Amino acid sequence: MTKPLAVAPVDLFAVQPFMTLEDYRDPDAFADHLGRLGAPVANRAHEAALVVFPEDVATFLALAAAPAGLDQVATLDDAFNLLGRRFLPQLLWTRARHRAGSMEAAFFTTAAPSVYRAWYRTFSRLAQRWGATVVAGSALIPANALGYDSEAYRPRDAQVLNLCLTFGPDGRVWDHTGKVNLVPTQEDRLHLAPDVKPRSVYSVGPHTVGTAICYDAFHVAHTSHEPRFAGQVPALAALGATIIAQPSANPWWWDQPWPLDRSPSGPRLRREQWMDEGLLAAMQAAPSIRAGVNPQLLARLWDVHFDGRSMILARQDGTVEVMAHAPRSDAHPDSEALIHWSLTL
Repeated sequence: MTKPLAVAPVDLFAVQPFMTLEDYRDPDAFADHLGRLGAPVANRAHEAALVVFPEDVATFLALAAAPAGLDQVATLDDAFNLLGRRFLPQLLWTRARHRAGSMEAAFFTTAAPSVYRAWYRTFSRLAQRWGATVVAGSALIPANALGYDSEAYRPRDAQVLNLCLTFGPDGRVWDHTGKVNLVPTQEDRLHLAPDVKPRSVYSVGPHTVGTAICYDAFHVAHTSHEPRFAGQVPALAALGATIIAQPSANPWWWDQPWPLDRSPSGPRLRREQWMDEGLLAAMQAAPSIRAGVNPQLLARLWDVHFDGRSMILARQDGTVEVMAHAPRSDAHPDSEALIHWSLTL
């Protein structure tokens, strides 16, 4: 009997950064911070590598031109009010020009060219430096009317997406995908638009990867009031994906009861609900998926915080297990981590 050919290994990395306002005021500081954290990728064991950064890691680049005093306000709403006063003429022009449905959409659309330029430049260079495929987290930004082949940008409209870019080792954008399922009580508050573009996959060595941004990789909806919820792991598996990249930014306390829980036994901790209903459960139901890379964003910005434990999942003997995870999950500088595991199955 002919033995099956071995599949070449790929190194999987989940990047867990702790981000502050100072990281976003200067695009060079943003690039330096993430470059230092991911530097060990260059010394990996195998030729092919997939490096996944968290959801929203580039969103706050919109604060690069923020006025003084932004670090003194207490809430996100206060921050938007301060930004609105500072950039009111630009926001009104954007709202009229692109028919933005809200001032939040006008703000993200106005900031989009500078955000996109810094985002593209940072991750294009890192992908080339490391010779790796890099899932560059996400940013809240409209689609690019000029395409995604360079750092040039013009908003197609004022429909703000939670958009993820993936850069190949050549530094070019190999894939772009937006979030389909918007998180209730969070992204609906910001008036984001769901992505309607068909799903796509890309190659990393001999493997096929699909990106599902955070909630898109969940197996079930968070609430009973989301009739259009559609987890994206089955769709990506149908396209041939064997690895799922799940950039995440969790806005609820990881080690506290989750306020949206519908469990009849009472609220679970957010981390418990994440394991019960998230990517692990979606992979269990999709046997062709062999691994999942789930980085988490760590940050404390006004009354908004992100925490969580980054992890890499893989299928072992028919079950899905956590193969590697960050030592800590709290939003603290000492919780930064680069998680690594080699897929050699």
